Amino acid sequence: MIDLNVQQLDEKRILISGIPTVLAAMLREMPEILELRDTSAARARLYPDPTAGNDKINQEWHQMTQPELRHLFVSAGETVGRDLTALTTDKEAGDVWQVAIPIEHVPAWMSAINQTRLILGEVHKIDEEGMNRTDFDPKSAADMAALRIHLLGYLLHLFVELDARYGAEDHI
Repeated sequence: MIDLNVQQLDEKRILISGIPTVLAAMLREMPEILELRDTSAARARLYPDPTAGNDKINQEWHQMTQPELRHLFVSAGETVGRDLTALTTDKEAGDVWQVAIPIEHVPAWMSAINQTRLILGEVHKIDEEGMNRTDFDPKSAADMAALRIHLLGYLLHLFVELDARYGAEDHI
């Protein structure tokens, strides 16, 4: 059972607690996974064409937006990487981890988590059927990637719930 929690500590910080060891390891791997953002498969997923059939518009779109989007993606990954240096065991809760982060870093976390999920899906060619499988082989890289995608999706969900509880204008 996972008792993962994202809560506001005070006006300036939130706490991610109840992080199981497997998720802590996955979080530590995020910066490395995010480095794959420039592979062709990941680029296609992170920077999709805005139109289905107009190559000129698509090319102009990519020339105008991709450098700034990439800068924002890299910045989000760097922010999360720095925040993860504060990941510690929660001595009161047993074999779980926690990390306190500045509230203003929440959008970076949401971006980095989403990027990581998209990159893992593309790199491992995971489709809807792969995400919905009920059998799991821990020796399969694709199955481990699907597990990461699910766990990171749950953490992303908790960030969205935090935003719904406190309202974007109040904390983020």
